[in-house]
Amino acid sequence: MARHRSGRPTSRVDLALPAFTLIRGGDLFERGGSTRTRRWASDASLLEVFRSEQLRVVDNGVDRTTVGLAVEGLVRVVAGNAALCRRMLLAKPIRAILIPRGSDFRLFGFPRHTNPRSAGIFWNRPEDAEALLGLREEYVKPKPWLMIHEMTHAVHLLGLTSEERADIERLLMPVYRSRIWVEEAVAIYAERVFGAQYTEDDMNAPGLYGKTRRDWDPQHVFSLFMRMLLMPR
Repeated sequence: MARHRSGRPTSRVDLALPAFTLIRGGDLFERGGSTRTRRWASDASLLEVFRSEQLRVVDNGVDRTTVGLAVEGLVRVVAGNAALCRRMLLAKPIRAILIPRGSDFRLFGFPRHTNPRSAGIFWNRPEDAEALLGLREEYVKPKPWLMIHEMTHAVHLLGLTSEERADIERLLMPVYRSRIWVEEAVAIYAERVFGAQYTEDDMNAPGLYGKTRRDWDPQHVFSLFMRMLLMPR
């Protein structure tokens, strides 16, 4: 695999995700602790390539501090695992759209069926040149896990192979019964991996959102998998 621009992978080894051995019936041994994390983490130059080339930020007049927090939160998802970051460099770009307080997502390029009350949205169609990731201004500061949630959707749908997504579905479908809910569970587990601090409303959110947050256990196989996949730092 040729390198096209700075930070692009030069071999399949650069894209390997050993965490998948944990959910494929194998085993995963952690060795070296912080040494392993340093070896696998994305360095500053790789993150800068991702930030400048793959995240196209549309701030819509939102204040610079909020925009900075949003971008920092999105980049954090690929900071711990250089292989994930390189995969996202090979994926389509993401247009990260800040939705001004009280505005409707549908006024900023999101489809007509979008829930206008959502805190965040990730939207991708294969035929589009960019994926859309929307974040409502008023939730960026109080809910930093929002960026983790939406960016994890992007990594799951753009950065993993169809076989890898099938591996996740085989593990989670008996519980969640729906591919859409599997995608939401992946994002919620990512929130937890990054230490999300929830309000009572978050914990009691409708459907499986609240239940998944309440039932999360750090020792569950999928919890361990997500921690090894994202390797937060």
